[in-house]
Amino acid sequence: MDCCPHWTFLPYWGFDDTITDVHMSYGLRLNNFGTSHRTDTGAYMHPLIHFLQSKMRMTDVYQPVVIRELLSNGGSSSKSRLAASLVQYDASVQEYYQRILMRWPKATLTKHGIVSYDRATESFALTCFPDDDEVRQEATALCDLKIEQWITRKRGDPSVAGAASSVRYELLKEAKGCCRLCGIHSSVCPLDIDHIIPQSRANKAGKVYRDDRWIDVNDRSNLQVLCFRCNRAKRDGDTTDFSRRSKLVRDRIPEIISAQGRKAVFDQLHGSNLMDALRDKLVEEHAEFIAAETGSERLLELVDMYEVVAAIASKLGFEEDDFQSLVRKKRTERGSFSKGLFLRPQH
Repeated sequence: MDCCPHWTFLPYWGFDDTITDVHMSYGLRLNNFGTSHRTDTGAYMHPLIHFLQSKMRMTDVYQPVVIRELLSNGGSSSKSRLAASLVQYDASVQEYYQRILMRWPKATLTKHGIVSYDRATESFALTCFPDDDEVRQEATALCDLKIEQWITRKRGDPSVAGAASSVRYELLKEAKGCCRLCGIHSSVCPLDIDHIIPQSRANKAGKVYRDDRWIDVNDRSNLQVLCFRCNRAKRDGDTTDFSRRSKLVRDRIPEIISAQGRKAVFDQLHGSNLMDALRDKLVEEHAEFIAAETGSERLLELVDMYEVVAAIASKLGFEEDDFQSLVRKKRTERGSFSKGLFLRPQH
């Protein structure tokens, strides 16, 4: 997180996004203290202005958005509110929710004559906007109530995707905390619970046809773990179960499985297909290294990563000795990464 010397984390008592629960969360508060700075003309400058004009180094839009939100809310704000403010500036997230808006709320609300949509201006309007202030307040209160009821149901009803924390936990455990598609770990990118057969394909009873039977669209067997980016990139018509993908294994695995009295079907890959599988395997092993909890587990994952790297080098025409020779040559010329040197951006 980018830091400013005049910020501090303080306990913030507030309502969370479920409306019904009051909890202790960490908010961010913009402090009033700090040293004033003298300008070229001799005038004193507020430390916040000095930071914004002279000290702030940006790699993204996050810092000024957070400061602006804090300024708009009297100097403090909850974590959830600040996160919501960042979403306003994330084009990929906005595009995702615009697609949702146009697919379901627009279709349903226009069908019932509640809203109209102007394609020229790309804007929505209530077709029955209440002139009476009391009616508007009552309608707003009813919206709040419906939202609260839905969130309460989502928390307690296991038929709602993502509702039961135990279901989410089991899915994440099976996936080893990694995206089923790209292999990225949850510590690197947020993970979503995705419908394998999309909700848009469910019938009027909320059922989808999968594995030769009808199941609830939110059935556990129709859920998989995908990272935020992979889930947003997945097309509505894509019904791939990424947990069932074939994967590259070490050369002696068929022999080991056979010795255990089990049977498995293997294909032998060549050329570009093998190189693609090796790239996927490197991502998989990297994700498992990230997820490893002990030093010995991390070491074993590094061994697996090295084996994949050596195989890729071999396919590129470098045998292991040649590859190691290049490693030593580059280490002599440019050094290793053992000193922990971290290059700061140049301005």
